[in-house]
Amino acid sequence: MRLEEVLRDAEIGALDLLDGTPPQILDHLVRAAALMTGAAAARINVITSEAQHAIADSTGAVGRDDLEASLCARALRRPERVQLVPDARVDPLFSDSVFVTSGAVTTYAAAQLVTAHGVSIGTLCIFDPQPREITQAMLDALGQLGEAAVQAMEVRRERADMGQLLQVLAGGSKELRRSNEHLAAFAGQVSHDVKGPLAAVQMALELIQEDLDGEEHDRAQLAAFVGTALSSARRMHGTVSGLMDFAVLGGRLQAEQVDAVAVVEEVLVDLAARRGATEVVVEPLPKLYGDRVQVRAVLQNLVANAFKHATTSDGPVVTLSGSTHDGRTTIRVADNGPGVPLAQREAVFELLVRGDAAADAGVDGAGIGLATCRRIVEAHGGSIGVGESPQGGAEFWFSLPDA
Repeated sequence: MRLEEVLRDAEIGALDLLDGTPPQILDHLVRAAALMTGAAAARINVITSEAQHAIADSTGAVGRDDLEASLCARALRRPERVQLVPDARVDPLFSDSVFVTSGAVTTYAAAQLVTAHGVSIGTLCIFDPQPREITQAMLDALGQLGEAAVQAMEVRRERADMGQLLQVLAGGSKELRRSNEHLAAFAGQVSHDVKGPLAAVQMALELIQEDLDGEEHDRAQLAAFVGTALSSARRMHGTVSGLMDFAVLGGRLQAEQVDAVAVVEEVLVDLAARRGATEVVVEPLPKLYGDRVQVRAVLQNLVANAFKHATTSDGPVVTLSGSTHDGRTTIRVADNGPGVPLAQREAVFELLVRGDAAADAGVDGAGIGLATCRRIVEAHGGSIGVGESPQGGAEFWFSLPDA
């Protein structure tokens, strides 16, 4: 067995792509690839030393094929990360495959799936029995979708690594206990924080499908939808990586100047599916000094909670504001929902605790988010709390030192 095959088998095994259930987002990505190119089908194939394994397919045709027939295994022999084969019948590398000789594939294009360790484990490919024009813009989009697919696989591996660390770490020194506590909280937080970006990905792909179901297609609009989906997927990966880096043993904050306005814009994109009819007012926001990934996790939690509570009232409104005073910067997120009773304003920041007003209003959630927000803010040397908003609802705030 060649070294590249050994490495590929090891990487596919570590990502648990064959024995486990592949990430659901892969199904969305292959459908997006087929819709964007107009191809008959799109598929994610991983290539082991023994076979080709289809783990996601726009038509649902997953399964296993022989390596001898695999077009994707052949595509991995070429150095190009993204490649187009306009007519596989006349390409010497592909022409003798049974998929080509049977007439199942004429036009073929593929983006190699290269992991963070630099190993090509397969491709995200599109194919059609008829000759089809594939533009450079389509190939660029195919490459980006392939990158998003790898990120989704890596995120799941990081979550699995986190779970293993939780089993290994037990008792011992103060640093071990600190890491164990952070990992326990962040294991739930990872799931909590990826829901927003994942919803944005799904919404963007649904808009693509609606546009393509119509009689005319606006390519610029489709490209914008794909861009939204990909940027949300990348933020999801960045959030998980950042939370993991901070949670593990010896993890430290990566403090820098943070543009709060830019972070809020990202959060609003990721939470667009939860916003509904809520009016959002963003007042001028000062810059913060802190770990950007962690600050965004705090803001995403506070804004998501504000959306949930505000929608229980007529004319829901969420307001974001900020100020700097005596070397500290404070960001406030206010809503016009039911508010938090005075007696519960400290307890809501404890793990798995929710306010009575939220429960009475039918607001869902496990109470993980606010507990993690407090951990992050206190790790920055800051403070966090909740009071009554000018609209009569809740106003959550957090304050960080400027340096």
